[in-house]
Amino acid sequence: MAEVQLLVLGPEGVGKTVMLKRLQTLTAQQNLAQAQQKRQDLGEAPSTIPTVGVNLVTVTHNRKKYTFRELGGAMGPIWNNYFKDAACLVYVIDRANQAQVASACIQLLEVLSAKQTQEMPVLLIFNKIDSPDCMSMSEISAIIRLRDVSSKRETGHHSFGMQF
Repeated sequence: MAEVQLLVLGPEGVGKTVMLKRLQTLTAQQNLAQAQQKRQDLGEAPSTIPTVGVNLVTVTHNRKKYTFRELGGAMGPIWNNYFKDAACLVYVIDRANQAQVASACIQLLEVLSAKQTQEMPVLLIFNKIDSPDCMSMSEISAIIRLRDVSSKRETGHHSFGMQF
């Protein structure tokens, strides 16, 4: 069985742990594709506590084992110690926390500028889009300058997925 190591990063309180718990629950209950077809209500968010250190979540889907290594937001200064073990990077940003978006962008740019992440595929997840205080994608894009970040990575022959 093929195994993929993913590194999940983002500031404190953006919902990394909740996201991984929900993903784990969905895949444990049934095939993720079936869950998406049925558009099941996920119900209340699972209770969590802030991640101190590392949280490992393993999910098996389509005969692949995905190990998500979530690092607590407070561990930002040492995230780079974990880059070498990851094949992919997942970075989570809270669209409802306007005060945090700019600092999240700075952290993201630091991560993307590291030598170990230059060839690494990156998935940006903009979380909490159902919040009434949620920033629009155009507001987020203006602050983070997603097009600039994307074009810099693309010109260096790196992948960076984004959808507007």
